[in-house]
Amino acid sequence: MKKIFLFLNSRYYIKFIFYMMVFSLLSIGLFYIDKAIQGTQYNLALSFSQNFLKDFLIMMIAGIITMVTITFSTIMVVLTLYSGQFSPRTLKDFLQRKVPLNILGYFIGVSVYALISLIITENNNTLIYSNLTLFALALIIISMILFAYYIHYVSKSVQVNVYIDKMVKEAVEAIEKRQETIKEDPLIQLERNEEDEDKEFNLEYITTQTGYLTDINKKKLLSYLMKHKLSVSVNIPFNEHVYEDDVLFKYNNNDKTFDFDEDIIAESFVISDETVMLNEYSEKTMKLVEIAVRALSPGTNDPFTAVTCIDQLGFVFMKLSDTYYSLHYHDEEGKERLTIKTLNYDDLLYDHFYQIYLYGKNDLTIISSMLKAFARIASDSNHDMKASLWAFAEYILKDMRIKDLDPFDFREIHVPLRDLSIRCNQYSEFKSMLE
Repeated sequence: MKKIFLFLNSRYYIKFIFYMMVFSLLSIGLFYIDKAIQGTQYNLALSFSQNFLKDFLIMMIAGIITMVTITFSTIMVVLTLYSGQFSPRTLKDFLQRKVPLNILGYFIGVSVYALISLIITENNNTLIYSNLTLFALALIIISMILFAYYIHYVSKSVQVNVYIDKMVKEAVEAIEKRQETIKEDPLIQLERNEEDEDKEFNLEYITTQTGYLTDINKKKLLSYLMKHKLSVSVNIPFNEHVYEDDVLFKYNNNDKTFDFDEDIIAESFVISDETVMLNEYSEKTMKLVEIAVRALSPGTNDPFTAVTCIDQLGFVFMKLSDTYYSLHYHDEEGKERLTIKTLNYDDLLYDHFYQIYLYGKNDLTIISSMLKAFARIASDSNHDMKASLWAFAEYILKDMRIKDLDPFDFREIHVPLRDLSIRCNQYSEFKSMLE
């Protein structure tokens, strides 16, 4: 069922087909209703002739086609702007938003409604089409309202601050939802048992497929591992591309001649031809990084946008700062069977802040913003995260002699670095950097 949902969600034309089918059935249904109520008081009160309906539907089709043309052209302009100003990775975001897809689908559905109505009423000139005409009037009014709303929506979508805020909200919601799911899952244990501490995953499973790892059927896999008394460690993150003969996972088993059931593995590890839109924070945060790097490029030169992205990254990672490095899934007997690596603090900081540091290391405002973001993250993080934050702060300051800075420059760096050192319990190290 999940595979079907992901497939349908990734095919934009399916939504348009759905609207076309709904409005086609609506047109046919209203025609038969009008045919059944001929001569009633309601029918005579709304006595729209067939000629009036025909003229109105033709005008309606022309108006809707104009709206569709403008809507489609606007989408192309927005996509071009997204690609040039933000990042090529942001194109998929706009295409998958509900508002543009549903409005475009509605316009297409209304056009189909008008065409079907013209065809089925052509041979019935003597009937009075009360409901068919009344509903056509309502559809064109709704179309104009939606068109006005769409123009307003697009004008807001192209604003970088609105786009960044939307991504941050989605990232935070994904993190909170993920953390809540982890807490409610009885099979997940965040800390390893003493008997599992020394467990080694010394055997490797080589995949025979090529594609993107999009999901793991944990229930099926745990049942299989429990049956054969196996333990598995997966180090590949979701949406990561794997090639044939790559290591899909490592496992622990005393019987080195054991062969996995290929059908079970294929059903448990979902490998697709393309990535899926997972509700994960990393896809959003990496887009923030790309927007910040593009803003720091000499051609754009927009440090304010870069600072905004850095501040927002600090806010997102503050929500993530107490997350564990691995999730350990246990079977019904309480035995550890599946370990999925979810987070590495050093890699997290390096992957998100290295490029920003590379392009903005000569701008003290960027360095100061990064230190402030680190201090925010450290305010609500565990010991490992604080150690990673301080180590990365030392990395971005390695080429800077803080004590030799001009007083104005010194103040820009000194205050956030001191706050970070206090929150990371590294105040003595901070003092030594000033000596």
